[in-house]
Amino acid sequence: VRAINRTIAGAASVEELARAAGEIRRLARSLIGQGVAAEQLILIISALNDELTRRILDIEAGRFDLAGLRWCWLSFGSEGRYEQTISTDQDNGLIFEGGEAPEVLRRRLLPFALAVNQALDACGFPLCRGNIMAGNPQWCLSLEEWQQQFGRWVADTDPQALLHAVIFFDFRALHGDEDLARALRMHLTGLTRDNSRFLRQLAQYALETA
Repeated sequence: VRAINRTIAGAASVEELARAAGEIRRLARSLIGQGVAAEQLILIISALNDELTRRILDIEAGRFDLAGLRWCWLSFGSEGRYEQTISTDQDNGLIFEGGEAPEVLRRRLLPFALAVNQALDACGFPLCRGNIMAGNPQWCLSLEEWQQQFGRWVADTDPQALLHAVIFFDFRALHGDEDLARALRMHLTGLTRDNSRFLRQLAQYALETA
């Protein structure tokens, strides 16, 4: 594990990281063969994948003009829960703030986000079939836009809104300005803490899909 971490930290290109990703998958298969417990295996793989993604973000961020922007890369779903396995697609988004209108800032961030999505794909993390990726303008949002979107999902009784909540509410900050993710988490907590209808729906969904 330490050797792979050193390889990732020293990588200067996506091509080098793609080779490191192959090492992660070989390690996973080896650990499975050794009978390592599933929970421990998932944590090891998730931690290594996190480091690889952070290195991709650092490399790609250096290729774009992001000066003056506060941004944070978010992981959703299984990645947000530290439940990545050998084969997993992407579920990610961007949260940002800056001194200009969200549309202006989004235009600056989207080429960067798309490049990261493509780099992750090159490293063995397939593009999300549902397009839940930061390179999709729908999931590259300002803090206020994310807060509004979360509020709509909590208020909506439609099953599709609940499905989105199940995917997106399991989020965590992977890289960047973590204060943005913390602010979003606090907002979400305020929306759901005393919302008995939403919590009941969420519990029912969990029982039906268990």
